[in-house]
Amino acid sequence: MTARSILLAASATLLLPAAPALAQTVDTSAAETADILVTARKREERLVDVPAAVTAISPSLVSEARLFDARDLLLQAPGTFLVENNAGTARDISIRGVGTPTLFAEPGVALYVDDIYSSGFISYPTQFFDLERVEVLRGPQGALYGRNAVGGAVNILSARPKDEVEGLIRGTYGRHDRFEVEGMANVPLATGVSLRLSGLVLNQTGGEYYNETLDRVIDETASFTGRVALRVAPPESGFSLNVVYEHSDANTPGTSLYFPDDGELPREMQRDTHPTNRYVVNRLAVTAEYETASAGTFTLVAGGRNYGLSGVEDTDLSADLFPTPTLSSLGQQITTRRNEVESRMAELRWFAPKLGPVSLLAGVTYLDESATGDILTDLRGLSLAFAGGALPFTLGIANDQGLESWAGFAEAGISFAEDFELSGSIRYTSDRKSVDFLFTPSPTLFGFVGPSQAANLDRTFTNWSPGVTLSWSPDDWTLYAKVQTGFRAGGFNFNVANAANLPYESETSINYEIGAKASLMEGRAFVGLSAFILEQDDVLVALFDFTAPPGLQGYLSNLGEARTPGIELEGSITPAEGITLAGSIGWMDPKFTSGSFVNPLGQTVDLDGLRIPNTREWSFAVNGSLRRPIGDSLHILANAAYSNRSSGFQDAQNNFSIGEIELLNASAGLEFRGGFDVQAYVQNALNSRYVIATGGFRNGTSGVTRAPGITYGLTARYRF
Repeated sequence: MTARSILLAASATLLLPAAPALAQTVDTSAAETADILVTARKREERLVDVPAAVTAISPSLVSEARLFDARDLLLQAPGTFLVENNAGTARDISIRGVGTPTLFAEPGVALYVDDIYSSGFISYPTQFFDLERVEVLRGPQGALYGRNAVGGAVNILSARPKDEVEGLIRGTYGRHDRFEVEGMANVPLATGVSLRLSGLVLNQTGGEYYNETLDRVIDETASFTGRVALRVAPPESGFSLNVVYEHSDANTPGTSLYFPDDGELPREMQRDTHPTNRYVVNRLAVTAEYETASAGTFTLVAGGRNYGLSGVEDTDLSADLFPTPTLSSLGQQITTRRNEVESRMAELRWFAPKLGPVSLLAGVTYLDESATGDILTDLRGLSLAFAGGALPFTLGIANDQGLESWAGFAEAGISFAEDFELSGSIRYTSDRKSVDFLFTPSPTLFGFVGPSQAANLDRTFTNWSPGVTLSWSPDDWTLYAKVQTGFRAGGFNFNVANAANLPYESETSINYEIGAKASLMEGRAFVGLSAFILEQDDVLVALFDFTAPPGLQGYLSNLGEARTPGIELEGSITPAEGITLAGSIGWMDPKFTSGSFVNPLGQTVDLDGLRIPNTREWSFAVNGSLRRPIGDSLHILANAAYSNRSSGFQDAQNNFSIGEIELLNASAGLEFRGGFDVQAYVQNALNSRYVIATGGFRNGTSGVTRAPGITYGLTARYRF
């Protein structure tokens, strides 16, 4: 962390117990803020009563501080950030040093959207608008959340329909000719039946990256997301039904790598192909719940998603048509890709009626997922140089994968003494995975990459994930000690050219944690503290096969063990009506404790003592909101959110560093009587152009993709 970051962290720690995202909406009281409800344990509970490290991010913080992008939003939770690839096609979450070390693989953090598992072969979070809240569960969650919850889990919950008429329309214009329009309408249709419609349209025609060759802005973007939510809850029936359907269609930037160490500037890039990605995503979530006094509560969750991506990349990252051996250039290369994911999930849960001091939750989960990955790289420069363009010089990959997963889980608790509870949980998971792989270089390239390769593999992975928690909850305190396990499912790599690099094994974790939470000052303050030791076995690490063509060299492999001790402090306070402060600070030391691999030079690298790639030692966040009257019909509004992550390393050898992450967003404006407000905003006010991805190769240098610089604009909103 920089001196500025350390000073900010120290100042914030003096002001409040620290921690993120319990910022209230403008019409929420302090007591309601302290009693925020979460579903971290598959049932509604007050945040302070949950014996686990959970960050609840409110929708007001998302909208007022403009944390609409997952990259910005997740910085509000300690030890959490987004890991991205340089093609703009994969974005995965890292919690407590566990993320996804390569493209298109089973992640280390389980993502759920409206209770539906959404982090399988390809994970791409929903649009962050019209939300109920976002819950970040830190530490392994294998028993209740299952596969890929090695480092934790994230729940994204859409706003539910209400039994009253309300609506919203928001329009925004910002730098780079960015337009945003958001709308929401909530309408009761009958007694106990409500409908909620919401949508978000984005369009940006300007940007920071400019392609001089094609006279085009590289980072232009356009998207539409529409959501329909229906709630049926007849009074006094004990039954409720919630249905959410969402459709997204987005055209986003492709590879925006540039080479600053080779003298390239973002506004002077030379590319012969315009890089773009188009996403079309449909998702459905249906939750039916029936509550009885005698038999308990039955919950059925069913749904899924269809994800489609089509993209094109300038793989050589230049405007060179013919090869230039002195510059290690193969000339023009164009890569097209198509990825499709179809996922279906169903989960049945039973929460038993209270049997004296005993509580019981049990359930079964079924998941079926298929994914298609087709990549074609056309080396046109080589074709022109060696065959006058008459013969194809192409590399093709078809990688189709399937998953069928069954799991059963249970959690039982017993209360004893006064305010003490001992609970145990366990989950059994069986994954059957398959891959149909075909690598097809054109015959003109056999001498460089070898002949075609094919593989058809089928494997089954099983796992038991137990856990135990002891908690003590006097008044508005919760103190706990827990041991919990998690696992990342084994499987097959996607973007590889060598069939031998396809399979990898499961990774497992166990977390030892103690923590304390408290609601203070009659609900006007919250504080949470956790200390943990996370141990991982068969850690998945990204390695490189330099015999494979560029862009297809990375693959996952299991290498040894790792250990991450850490401490996290978080909290919020409402010192006066209309003022909320919140923040967090976290420290961890994620390092390998065993393992080795052979690098491209034939040297054996001992991992013991090296830092886990793509991890950060320090995390810090602070945010605040203000809504104060300045007359009978006018309020002043102000919001700010600052976050920081310390530097780390890209690779397992710790040879290539990654810089710190720093972000400051702020807004201020006026709210008029009748629900109308106008605010000016600034995003990334410090113009921190931190690196979010690396890749490519030119004259001995690596390309970088940086976070967007400072942007600003004006937004107007009407609510009723």
